[in-house]
Amino acid sequence: MDLDLTAVESFIAVTELRHFGRAADQLGVSASALTKRIKRLEAAVGVPLIERDTAGYAGLTPAGRRFVQFAPQLLHAAQAAKTAATGAPVETLRLAVPAGVGVVAPLMPQALATLELALQHAHPDVGIESIRTAFPELTPALLAGDVDVVLTFGPSSSPDVTSTRLSEIHRVGLVGATHPLAFKRAVEVHEFARLPMIYSPELPDEYMHPFILADVRPLEEATLVPISASNTAHVAQRILRGREVTVVPLALTGNLPPELQRVGLIGVPGSWYHAHRRSGDDRPALLTAIDLMIDFTDSITRSALSYLFPKRKQMPP
Repeated sequence: MDLDLTAVESFIAVTELRHFGRAADQLGVSASALTKRIKRLEAAVGVPLIERDTAGYAGLTPAGRRFVQFAPQLLHAAQAAKTAATGAPVETLRLAVPAGVGVVAPLMPQALATLELALQHAHPDVGIESIRTAFPELTPALLAGDVDVVLTFGPSSSPDVTSTRLSEIHRVGLVGATHPLAFKRAVEVHEFARLPMIYSPELPDEYMHPFILADVRPLEEATLVPISASNTAHVAQRILRGREVTVVPLALTGNLPPELQRVGLIGVPGSWYHAHRRSGDDRPALLTAIDLMIDFTDSITRSALSYLFPKRKQMPP
């Protein structure tokens, strides 16, 4: 099977922007040329990847949802091979981000590119590569040396991991379009915390606690609904059923389908993104990258705000 990497890049753009026309504009090609690329990719893999309707993009097929988890890695591997052939950069730092965030956070790639440029100003021979990683594999991948730093949502309790606090997470509720709260702009966080809320028992507390509002009420008072989720797409699929709710960073709500609705949380306590690295790994370039991640995480939140509320200059209540 021969995969056209240009077609793979086009597929990623369509899934992130959820629109053929906008993806074509971003890539600088015509809509018909983009459609041909997608059809060429589907012919290469042997199955349809994108559902289509009269408006164009209607979602991913089951095969497409599986393929999208690996598509970025194909591009990263190709870039790494090209970099190795040209001899630069000398070192590449591997940043693990939760799988699937690019689908709902369309401005993430731009923020990552800015982070890499800033790092190369300080360390010209060092590059940075983002590795989409399934939720349960974030810490194991770090400890195994598969990645160098993990972007996550709380401090690690492992003695083998050093945590650095980054910028604040602006948490919002996420509900299905048929949920009674779907038409509310914001609710009190204590009211939201009383609702049935999904969680993954496979994940460490530092990943789950901010998103099951463990800092709002005792967990024994919560109605938690266990699910098996390895990425943000799995979470979204469960919320689409309309019964349970969840909490997510505002930065991950910039590209929601109409079937999902964001709800502001009034009175939610502060929480922060964290960077995890292996204890004792104090390479200067890695420490610089973590310092820059403070601005990086702040920028994805600010970008989400400007994307969602272009006429507002501050956080909505």
